[in-house]
Amino acid sequence: MGMKRKCAYCGELNADTVDHVIPRSLYPKSIGSSVQRLTVPCCEACNKSWSDNEAHFRAMLTLAGKANTVATELWTGKVARSFREADGKRRFLDVWANMKAVQTPTGERHKIYPASDPRFIRVLRKIVRGLHYHELGYPVPDEMAGADLLRYEVPEEITEAMTRYHFGRDVFEYQFETFDQFPDIPMRSGWLLTFFGNKRFAGWIWKE
Repeated sequence: MGMKRKCAYCGELNADTVDHVIPRSLYPKSIGSSVQRLTVPCCEACNKSWSDNEAHFRAMLTLAGKANTVATELWTGKVARSFREADGKRRFLDVWANMKAVQTPTGERHKIYPASDPRFIRVLRKIVRGLHYHELGYPVPDEMAGADLLRYEVPEEITEAMTRYHFGRDVFEYQFETFDQFPDIPMRSGWLLTFFGNKRFAGWIWKE
């Protein structure tokens, strides 16, 4: 009988599945199995709890900002097909609810702001928690994690000193730093996340 593993998210000793920290749905058909996937042990309850949100996360992410070839392939492939499925109307309306009208020199356009969507941020926090477990070896609860759009430019001398890790460079890349050695800093770890080459977010794990 094998040793029970702790879930990377809730810490319970019933991790009988694995979770893809970077959702599998972010990898288009052209990439296929050519990229190493990052997985962590996960209980079934946690794994199921964000499966619907991950499809919403993918749609929101592909629409936000400037699209690279991967985001375009996802939008015209997996995302478009998801809108034609049985629950496709609901999925489309969930995305449309996040579209905001903005005035541009060429007239009115619609933009999407994923960081204002709670379901999007929940998946982003889940990715930060999974990365924290992968790198540092212990789970953290959702309330100890935070995530947001990267709203300020990080000085180049800081980012250049941080190792870059990627799981498909055109899909996902991350950098991180730990702060346990600095008692005055309330964060345990800080994360820079880049999706599709140009969509940048920040994540953090608080100290207890």
